[in-house]
Amino acid sequence: MKHGYEETLTRLAAILAKHFADTRIVGTDIRDSLMQALASYVCYPHSLRAVERIPEEQRIAMVRNLLAPYEQRPWAQTNWILVRLWRGCGFGYRYTRLPHLLKTKLEDANLPSLQKPCPSTLLQQHMADLLQQGPDVAPSFLNSVLNQLNWAFSEFIGMIQEIQQAAERLERNFVDSRQLKVCATCFDLSVSLLRVLEMTITLVPEIFLDWTRPTSEMLLRRLAQLLNQVLNRVTAERNLFDRVVTLRLPGLESVDHYPILVAVTGILVQLLVRGPASERERATSVLLADPCFQLRSICYLLGQPEPPAPGTALPAPDRKRFSLQSYADYISADELAQVEQMLAHLTSASAQAAAASLPTSEEDLCPICYAHPISAVFQPCGHKSCKACINQHLMNNKDCFFCKATIVSVEDWEKGANTSTTSSAA
Repeated sequence: MKHGYEETLTRLAAILAKHFADTRIVGTDIRDSLMQALASYVCYPHSLRAVERIPEEQRIAMVRNLLAPYEQRPWAQTNWILVRLWRGCGFGYRYTRLPHLLKTKLEDANLPSLQKPCPSTLLQQHMADLLQQGPDVAPSFLNSVLNQLNWAFSEFIGMIQEIQQAAERLERNFVDSRQLKVCATCFDLSVSLLRVLEMTITLVPEIFLDWTRPTSEMLLRRLAQLLNQVLNRVTAERNLFDRVVTLRLPGLESVDHYPILVAVTGILVQLLVRGPASERERATSVLLADPCFQLRSICYLLGQPEPPAPGTALPAPDRKRFSLQSYADYISADELAQVEQMLAHLTSASAQAAAASLPTSEEDLCPICYAHPISAVFQPCGHKSCKACINQHLMNNKDCFFCKATIVSVEDWEKGANTSTTSSAA
């Protein structure tokens, strides 16, 4: 009887894996139903194991479809599937229900979103293998994830601004429930996209940290920019995020510090603590070089208003402040130790960078961002910017910022140097 049940599950898994992204299926309702069925399938241990039992080539084809760029297709469900394959492996990501929410109601216990984590190391390995195949697979996928994260989090911030303004009016009870639902969805999407990035960095760190790859530096700089943006918005003193969380409006139950900050922390720990020393230093330099980086945001994770003095132990966190140390049931002692190590490392690196930096005259600053020194010159027109700005620009445009001439190549530039290194803009 059990064998027949497992065989049926495996056959159904094969059908879902083969057809959830089948371009021959034109009916939107049918496509959505297949996608939702597969998303539910990977939430339960028995059905997930059935997916793992289908032939290897079918499993790989399924994961390849999940890794297709997110633009111009329904991506939220596929991202959810990838997250379910990771949940249970990420930093502080072993929960069934978020720490700030009440216990699960009996009638909700069987919902897919409330199942205990059951990650699939087999399907994770397929993902890692595919992301290392060819020069375009990983950049296309990760740029699309970063684009969607930028969109989802920006939409979320815009919506909570409107919600806060509505809540401050006398008619605060008339905040649109549909707006609250969309706001919560954008927040949940932001968290799930961060978890997919954490999974990718953990499984295939070289995509971001091996700078012999032509797109790695650009991907790491984009990632650092978004992580700093999220941290600054969520950790600022008496900020908009705090005020909306405090309101505890119906429909915004999932919006809280814990899910988004532990997702960001998981990425930072992987970049700055767990890898080889050379990769850690590379990631540190990029993070600190981003003009939005604030050491205070890292201190916030451990309930500290200010960086600790060098060589001193961390003081006990203020009970009124957010701190990862308050979630002992969700975050292990080893994970907390890694966050403390990260804070000590960034505190030291920030001090060293401040001591070593020389004042830069305005004429030597990038004319686009005014944050980094000029480090790249465009050919054939000869205009200049920093590498971060031109790399970002060339993702979608091949014309010079200033004169609109087509950029054929980008050369390294240093004031007073006679040599340069050329890279193609194609």
